[in-house]
Amino acid sequence: MQYEGRVDALVAPKGALEMLSQDEIIRISEDSSELHELFRRCSLAILNCGSDSDDPQAVLEEFHDFKISIIQQERGVKLQLVNAPSSAFVDGKMIQSVREMLFCVLRDIIFTHHEYDLDSSLENASSDKITNTVFNLLRNANVFRRSPEPNLIVCWGGHSIARHEYDYTKVVGHELGLREFNICTGCGPGAMKGPMKGAAIAHTKQRITDGVYLGLTEPGIIAAESPNPIVNQLVILPDIEKRLEAFVRAGHGIIVFPGGAGTAEEILYLLGILLHPNNKNIPFPVVF
Repeated sequence: MQYEGRVDALVAPKGALEMLSQDEIIRISEDSSELHELFRRCSLAILNCGSDSDDPQAVLEEFHDFKISIIQQERGVKLQLVNAPSSAFVDGKMIQSVREMLFCVLRDIIFTHHEYDLDSSLENASSDKITNTVFNLLRNANVFRRSPEPNLIVCWGGHSIARHEYDYTKVVGHELGLREFNICTGCGPGAMKGPMKGAAIAHTKQRITDGVYLGLTEPGIIAAESPNPIVNQLVILPDIEKRLEAFVRAGHGIIVFPGGAGTAEEILYLLGILLHPNNKNIPFPVVF
């Protein structure tokens, strides 16, 4: 059903999605729970990915009546959407990329919730334990299986950049794609979209049908930087610190484009790692 830019729909995952326990469904379905609100906000950001707005509060206010719930079935789950943004649908059917990312939200939020529940001391855990958690999150999302070769290039940069800067990111992405590199970014617009767009065209020229356009995000920024439509693999990390580590753990090289405070934070984080004496012999190319 559709009215005034809103759609009600029952959405099934494409392919297999692991069964959820009754406890998982109850926890994420309770309207009053923090987990349900987190799931709702992240899902709304995915469904609203065609919007030009980077104001999360404005999006939440516009779609204050949006609801999402999990329907348990014999062979998996479906998502019941009420008053969802119509931009996520074409002729009454959800766009495939939006559907895939919507179930990525469900997968990562539930997995992360159980990781934290199983070890309540994780926030004060050692560096090694946090690293293991990041690895488990990436493995659960099949990141390493999708890109087994050392050819994943991380591209950092701002979501609001000048047109000529955006065009340059596309050129660089195109050159990377011609050399059969895959792309990883923060999955938003601007310098996060340009390299993926350029690489996608180059992969088509090279007849590469399994190119990886990996987007790494976290709940605090996904609404302001909704995933761009080129992303074909999305991972939602618990917070910004683990997202930063995921970039370094997953990538085999990093290119830095123009950006703002967020990009500066990423650069400082990376420099801290590369300047550590234990990492002096590790080959990790960084290009500015």
